[in-house]
Amino acid sequence: MKKILPYLFTSLLLAKDPTHQAPQTPTQDLESKQAPTQAPLANSNANTELIQCNVVFEQRKDEIISQLRELEDKKQSLELLQKASDDLFSQRENKLKAKQEDLDNQLKTLNAKEESMNKNLDEREAKIKKLIAKNEELLRQIQDESDNKIAQTYAKMKDSKAAAILSDLPNEQAAGILFLLKAQEVGKILAKMQPQKAAELTEVLKKGPPFEKKEVKPMSKPNEAESPSSIPGEANEPSTPLI
Repeated sequence: MKKILPYLFTSLLLAKDPTHQAPQTPTQDLESKQAPTQAPLANSNANTELIQCNVVFEQRKDEIISQLRELEDKKQSLELLQKASDDLFSQRENKLKAKQEDLDNQLKTLNAKEESMNKNLDEREAKIKKLIAKNEELLRQIQDESDNKIAQTYAKMKDSKAAAILSDLPNEQAAGILFLLKAQEVGKILAKMQPQKAAELTEVLKKGPPFEKKEVKPMSKPNEAESPSSIPGEANEPSTPLI
């Protein structure tokens, strides 16, 4: 707009000064000399056209200036809008980058924690397995020591006394003790037992350890309501044994 206004004002000054004329070329000078009678008429027509242009320009000058200012304002508004859009886009892009970096850091932290937890779990599991194995070994040693003491105790007893004690024990428990003794000692003890008891222990020893007692389901007791003594009028009568 600043570049256009000087030309407009120059045109305006030229339009207001009808006496001002552009310099003539040699050809135009020669033609003017050759046709002196046509010059006043041409100048009159030119002045009329200039006056008409001047009038039109004066009429539309304010409108043109207003339009130019409006265009300039729109241009500035568009530039400001473009700048604001670029700034907003840049801010959003920076926020998205910051969020992405934050999410990546959180993911790395979670992965590190997960790896650490898995490592700790593996270490704890390994420690637990070691403790279990150690406890089992200690229990085995204790059991072996206890069995050795029991075996030594019965080995020092007289055959008849050991046979009497083992005869009163359950077959499985007695077999477990005999299993710890030497074969010669076992034979001597079994020889001092009743034949039936010795035979039962022999069968249990054949099966080998572990010597576990089989659970026997208890027999159900007869209902007292079904017994003859519960019938009215027969309370004093002796009850007959069930066959």
